[in-house]
Amino acid sequence: MPFVIASVSPSLRSGLRRKFFLVPLLVLASTVTACSTVRSRANDLAEKGRFVEAAELYVKVVEDSPSDPSLRSSLDDLRWRGLSQLLSWSRQARVEGRDEDAEQNLEQFLAYKVKWNSKLDGGMESSLLEEMAGTHQHLRQLIVEQAKRGHALTAESHLNRKRALLAHAEMSPIRRDMEEAVQQGGAATCARLKQAPSVGTAHWAELVSRYCRHYQQDAPRAPLFPEALGVPVFQVSVDGISNDVVKYLMARMSGAFEASPWYSEASTRRVPLMLEGSFSEDRSSQPVSLTAPWTEQVPYTDHEDRTATAEVPYSVEEAYEEQGVMKKRLVTQKKTVEYKTTVEVTKYREVPRAFEYRALLREVEYHFAVVAQAVLQEQHAPLAVKAEKTLTASGYDHNITFDPGNVRPQKFAQPSKDGWLDGELQGYEQTFFRTLLARWQDSFCSAPALTREEAARCARGGAELPGPARQALVDTLGDDAGQVHQLFVWN
Repeated sequence: MPFVIASVSPSLRSGLRRKFFLVPLLVLASTVTACSTVRSRANDLAEKGRFVEAAELYVKVVEDSPSDPSLRSSLDDLRWRGLSQLLSWSRQARVEGRDEDAEQNLEQFLAYKVKWNSKLDGGMESSLLEEMAGTHQHLRQLIVEQAKRGHALTAESHLNRKRALLAHAEMSPIRRDMEEAVQQGGAATCARLKQAPSVGTAHWAELVSRYCRHYQQDAPRAPLFPEALGVPVFQVSVDGISNDVVKYLMARMSGAFEASPWYSEASTRRVPLMLEGSFSEDRSSQPVSLTAPWTEQVPYTDHEDRTATAEVPYSVEEAYEEQGVMKKRLVTQKKTVEYKTTVEVTKYREVPRAFEYRALLREVEYHFAVVAQAVLQEQHAPLAVKAEKTLTASGYDHNITFDPGNVRPQKFAQPSKDGWLDGELQGYEQTFFRTLLARWQDSFCSAPALTREEAARCARGGAELPGPARQALVDTLGDDAGQVHQLFVWN
């Protein structure tokens, strides 16, 4: 017998709700004469205890029969079962010490509660409050304790992971508690870091300044760091590229440089940047012969053997009585006989044909090449960023129409030169930017051991710190040593 979803009386539903967390949920079953595919799938899911998925499917069943109140009642019941199940899973995970799983289930519970606009009864409200209290306790250990130890960035990273859960209205007091703890922890760490001497350590001073500003605290402006560069001085040599395009490329590359860790608006040191490139466009056209296959229905005469019928007369002797005397006579009758005959018929066969026509083959090729070179640090190899791209396109021009061969007039749609070149220039800008970031990492983060100042310089690159850099900052920053690179965001 197939499983079906049925509505339950208010008293029974109330009893089920009171006992849901104590005993397994029993699913009602009844026989239905006709079930849609969607309802059958929902029934199968509910029978397997997947009530949330079943409820989501059952919405379509209700939409298809909006005048049937029993379907709406069944949907409400499924939703209640789904919410109860999620909250039960959350409570069970909490009891077993799986706090992350508990909060994931709680997040789903709150999300579906809002989506379904569900009202909770007293029992479920009580269970929700208990689970919120468990979440609050766990987040105090996870976030508040870290913030109190001076690891505000680490605490904030945990807080950010919980943003979706804490965004729900019920969780707003907990969210404010966590945010306040992180802010207080950040302010306290800022005050401690500002007291440490930073003379002659421009990178460390910049890290402290960014840390403090991140938590809306005053911080002295860091001195100019030794590696700082202004916008490069372009030395351009290009062929086939207009002045407007060159200016556009220089502007984009300048923007990429300003968004990198190498740049400081206070620096007067501007390194030469050699920019060489070329753009070419080659077009060609030639007449060509094209062939379109098609099929012709050709008639022909064939002979077929067929069975025919004919009425054939024959005589039989018949007895009759005349004036009391029996006499005989011949009478003619007919019978149907079959016979074989050959007839001519017209048939059609498909004959492959080829439609030949003339067209103009047009081809275009765009070629773009560029290389930028600069010496960012005297002791390091020159930076070289290369790119070379080619686009080839072709098509036909003709005004021929031949329906049997599906031949229609064509016009070659040449790709936009400016559009293609703009896309390549933007791609080159991103390559240039990523190369600048990688060069900072290669230059300042690869040593097997670093000082605090060198580790702060490495962090300026905005990438996760390698082990030696983290180790150099642990004594001062603790767990936040693995998070400080996030203070430097380059894009």
